[in-house]
Amino acid sequence: MKSITTLFLFLIVGISVFAQPFMKQPIEGSQGKDFIIVNYVDWSDTSIQDAFCGSKTYDGHQGTDYVLRSFEQMDSGVNVLAAADGEVIYIEDGQFDRETEGDVSKKLGNYIAIKHPNKYFTYYAHLKKNSLKVGVGDQVKQGQVIAQVGSSGNSTDPHLHFEVWYDSQYVVDPFIGNCGNPDPLFVDAPKYDTSLHVWDVGMHDSMLDINALRERIITKNAPYKFAPTTKKPIVFWSHLSGLREGDEITLKWFTPKNILWFEYSITLESDWWYYYYYSFIDNKDLEIGHWNSKLFVNGEEVVAQDFEVVKNASLIDQTIGKNGFPTNLNMLLQDQRIRSISVFNLEGKRVHKSSQNKPNTSINLPQGVYSVEFFDLRGSVHYVKVWVD
Repeated sequence: MKSITTLFLFLIVGISVFAQPFMKQPIEGSQGKDFIIVNYVDWSDTSIQDAFCGSKTYDGHQGTDYVLRSFEQMDSGVNVLAAADGEVIYIEDGQFDRETEGDVSKKLGNYIAIKHPNKYFTYYAHLKKNSLKVGVGDQVKQGQVIAQVGSSGNSTDPHLHFEVWYDSQYVVDPFIGNCGNPDPLFVDAPKYDTSLHVWDVGMHDSMLDINALRERIITKNAPYKFAPTTKKPIVFWSHLSGLREGDEITLKWFTPKNILWFEYSITLESDWWYYYYYSFIDNKDLEIGHWNSKLFVNGEEVVAQDFEVVKNASLIDQTIGKNGFPTNLNMLLQDQRIRSISVFNLEGKRVHKSSQNKPNTSINLPQGVYSVEFFDLRGSVHYVKVWVD
């Protein structure tokens, strides 16, 4: 890795040779279902290279990134676990935990540092605000829940950044690999996976950006039905992993008579281990009936999503979300259980703020998707996405 010298790399290997595996995975769930490992430790001084001689890392990366599929999953609560017995020596909490733009100055965000009896230290970073369950001086046991996954600090998506150090001086890669350590520190290391996976797929009736996908803003649920309109497109979106430089991604749209209506292709210029792909068609002059959209990678179909074009929209957008609060903006503004409310556009700019002291019954905003942050009367914070016609 570029942040340490070749001498230190040699010492890391030497340390690992004499260490017995003693750690378990620092996150609950299973790889491929609940999380994917996007980045490992960077072992190269000249380019990027993980311990398995692959590209699942980035320049100077000193840890392992266990990434969730969305903020929606993060909100459900994904536990971070102590990798081994030890003593908590430092915690940081209180930082914003929904970051979507990398900023190195924000560093690890909310994090926990644990010292283990064998001179190893582990760090658990980018944690969810106010989710830390331990304090400095606490003794923790292997597998104990210590916090939840968030997106605080230098982070773009909800994930756990996990680092291992020896004697608080040398970065250690806990994985075994032909281009890394000859011995592992994990007793339950998940398989190194570079295969193509479709994590998630869906459809939407308005234009999306990457933040909307991170939040999983989906106003419609399968089975998908769309009424022809000139105002809104039909959007196909997917969340993929295991894409390689040179891969061609193609989305094809087929009419009810199985005639190709439209297709769009791109060729990737680098490897991608966490990738959003989405495309759309204009929702006008569409034949009534059963349509199908199919996603191909290098000519091979990897996922298909069907939908109906109907004469009249038969689905009504959901108005009540989790915790019993409405997802309709005007209903939120009038809800007496809400103390204060802020509305943000998809660029993150606040476009409205009000409180119980200065209530608003309605506001005028351009058509589109908005992020709403509000505090209830108990002081708990909630996040929802709303569509404004």
